[in-house]
Amino acid sequence: MSPAPSESPLPSRVALRCALAFAVLYACYVAPEGIGGRLLGSFAVTAALMLLFHAVAWGVGRWLGYRNGFHAYALEWRGSALARALAVMLVLKPVSVLVGVWLGVMRAQPLEKPQMGTALLVAVLGVAVSTFVPSVAEDIVARGFWYRAWPVVGQGAGYVALSAGVFVLTHVYRLGNGPLEWLMLFCTGLAYAAAVARTGSLWGAVGLHWGWNLANGLLDLQLDITAVGQGGRILSTVTGLVALGLVVLLPKRRDATV
Repeated sequence: MSPAPSESPLPSRVALRCALAFAVLYACYVAPEGIGGRLLGSFAVTAALMLLFHAVAWGVGRWLGYRNGFHAYALEWRGSALARALAVMLVLKPVSVLVGVWLGVMRAQPLEKPQMGTALLVAVLGVAVSTFVPSVAEDIVARGFWYRAWPVVGQGAGYVALSAGVFVLTHVYRLGNGPLEWLMLFCTGLAYAAAVARTGSLWGAVGLHWGWNLANGLLDLQLDITAVGQGGRILSTVTGLVALGLVVLLPKRRDATV
């Protein structure tokens, strides 16, 4: 039986363990881009470190007392939550880009030599995998950990706000882009965290988050999309708030023993 979240304050010893667990998860999450991407400039190292994160996350979950390490992050399989959230974002994101082009805050034009046939299929599969793995990793750090392993503010509005704030901090290498970037990340993070709170599963957030990244990747295979000034950040902020409203379309949480 895995430990269930408690409404009473955690003993200091347990809180210290949870704080250490988060420090390990956060360090392992930012390492792929920091070491593999920025320091070494190696995609292979970046990919290897990102895969290693998932092994570490499982081990951390086990250390926290969960029989299945991933259950520490509410990652029990919920295909309905994943599928519905993924569908929402795969529709919303392209619509957002179309609206941005119509408003003049985005520019989009077909690539001169877009991939076709088998090359396109391989590229689509590559985008699907390369966006799924880091999306789940970030969802573990910014959302699943705080929902299940260390629910310091419960699992309602407080959790959603805390999770959105942590989501901003997971983008440590983009914080230098300024307040509009922070606001965009925070509003998008609200939608992802609300998906967890509604479905009771991290897969709800994974669906939205992966859908956002996957849609961006798929669009880039056919279109050259650029933002006009700060238009991209503003549009993404609004899209995040729309996604927050669309969370009501996701399946409601169901109580279960974990």
